[in-house]
Amino acid sequence: MPNYNIKREAEIFVVSGTGRFPISVKEVSFGQTFKENSYTKKTINNQTNYFEGSTINQANAANFDFSVSVLAQDDYNILHTLLLGPTSFDLYIDTSTDIFKLESAVITNAVFIINKAQPLSLQIQGEASRLHRGASLTGTLQTGTAQESKTFISPSITVTLDGGSTLSDIVSISMELQNDISWIPYATLQDSLSVTNYSNSMFPSGFYVNKKTLSGSIQQYLTDSNTSNTLSWDTDVTLSIKAGSGAGASFRGFHLDAASCSFTNRISTGQLFMQSYDWRMIESPTSLGTKLKYTTD
Repeated sequence: MPNYNIKREAEIFVVSGTGRFPISVKEVSFGQTFKENSYTKKTINNQTNYFEGSTINQANAANFDFSVSVLAQDDYNILHTLLLGPTSFDLYIDTSTDIFKLESAVITNAVFIINKAQPLSLQIQGEASRLHRGASLTGTLQTGTAQESKTFISPSITVTLDGGSTLSDIVSISMELQNDISWIPYATLQDSLSVTNYSNSMFPSGFYVNKKTLSGSIQQYLTDSNTSNTLSWDTDVTLSIKAGSGAGASFRGFHLDAASCSFTNRISTGQLFMQSYDWRMIESPTSLGTKLKYTTD
């Protein structure tokens, strides 16, 4: 009987530098596709070749996504570092039957799930140069927190807009960081002629960052005490968002401290009326890590 790759048994590792960091994920998916070019086979002497021929010698960037629960321990600091860079790394998926490797991976999108009703979590999407099957794990395994000792963060939420008083009656917050990247194609005429199969196909050789976008939405119950920003907008306000547990030096979680953001305000009519602030950071800090912080033990 064959041994199957079962997703729930998969172990995920991030290899950055010389370290191999285990990541406990709630869900993971990945893959890679190839570019196909067609060409006509009709000739003057043969007009019946209606079906076109095919040339395949280039690969599209591989893709992956996974979600993790945010910890009070520092196990996942590496993800925060790679996201803010963005910095390339290798991602391994070990199923005990196979080991898959996503080479030269980069995080292109991260959604911060911030809701009072559930622990903090992070949804990560990214791309990579090449997907391998049958790889070998590399790097020195880093010791993570034992599963029974992990502390998940059930967040309290504090939002301050434009230096005013703390917003009350917050329902939920979404925050998303996008790294808009472009891959450098590895494609030359000489190399394309030598391609015979997957192993010597032409894969993307590197990437560069076009721009970054940090934005989100703040949902607030519409009450008689929060009327100052209803149906308004602004192109330059300060914004502070703290989502985590504890206070002062004991705070664990995410803290955005942006000196310049734009926002628009809109009303939504459910069973309880709410208003939403759709915001976007518009300043360009030298280091994004000084604005978007992840504090752990």
